[in-house]
Amino acid sequence: MDTQAFLASVPSLFQGDPRSTPPADARWQGFVDGPEAVTGFTGPNELAVLHRAASLLPPDEVYLEVGTFKGRSLCATVQDATDQKFFAMENFLEFGMAGQEARAELEANLARWAGSADVTLLEGDCFKLMAEPGLLPDPVGVYFYDGEHTLLSHYLALAVVEPLLADEALVLVDDATWPVVQRAHHQFIKRHSGWQVVERWDAREADDPLWANGLHALVYRRPPGARRTLGRTDEVLRYYQAHVQDRLNSVAWKAAARFPGPAKEAARWVMGRSRKID
Repeated sequence: MDTQAFLASVPSLFQGDPRSTPPADARWQGFVDGPEAVTGFTGPNELAVLHRAASLLPPDEVYLEVGTFKGRSLCATVQDATDQKFFAMENFLEFGMAGQEARAELEANLARWAGSADVTLLEGDCFKLMAEPGLLPDPVGVYFYDGEHTLLSHYLALAVVEPLLADEALVLVDDATWPVVQRAHHQFIKRHSGWQVVERWDAREADDPLWANGLHALVYRRPPGARRTLGRTDEVLRYYQAHVQDRLNSVAWKAAARFPGPAKEAARWVMGRSRKID
C-alpha cells in the first residue's frame, strides 16, 4: 500500500479543512442520514477516508475491517471497487445484536450496496480469527479497526494484525479521540518497531457529525528481518482476550440487553474519562 499517496490525496476529498468541513462527495453524507442511510456510527468524513484508502489498494493486498455492525462503513468503502478484495469480521455481540437476525440485516445491506464487490464476511471473535493460519489469501494493505474499545483490545488490535500486514500498510482506527485508544497506541508503539501515527482527524465533540469520535491513521513498515508472529507476551494477552475476556463480554452484553437502565449507568461509571471528549 502506497501510504504516502493516500495521505497526499486526503485533502482533495473535502470542501475545505477536513477537520471542519464535509466531504466533497455527497454520497458519504447520504450513508449517514440520507433516505437510504445504513444504520451505524461512522461519520461521513470517515467514510470518505475509508473509501479513498480502499481505492488505492493494490490487487495483491486485501482490505480488512473489524467491527462491521450493520455495514455502514463497509457499504461505503466498497463503492466503485474493481478488483479489490474485502474481508469483514463481526461477532454480532455488541449493542444488543441478536445473532443470526443481526447477520441477516448486515447481509441485506451488503446485498443492496455492495453486491458487485468481492466481500467476505467472517463471523467470530477477531482475536481468534486473526490467529488462524491462512485465513486471508493476501497480506492486509488497509486495516480498519472499529471493534471492542478497551485498552487491551485496542493494543491487541495492532498486535494481532501485525503479522498479517503487508510490508507497508495503512491502519485506520475508529473512536481514536477517546483517551483509552490513544493510551493503547502509545503503549503499543513503545514496544513495537515499524509503527507511526501519521494523521489524527480528531472529533471536536462526542459523536461529532463529521468524524463521530475521531479517526487516526497509522502506518506500519515492516523492519528488516522482523518475524511474522506474535511475541510471547502479546500471545498471552491475545489468549486472555479471546478465551477469558470474550466470555465475560458475552455475559455482560446479555445482561445489558435484559437490564438496559442499570447497564447504562454501570457503563458510564466504568468508562469514566477513558471515552470522554472535552
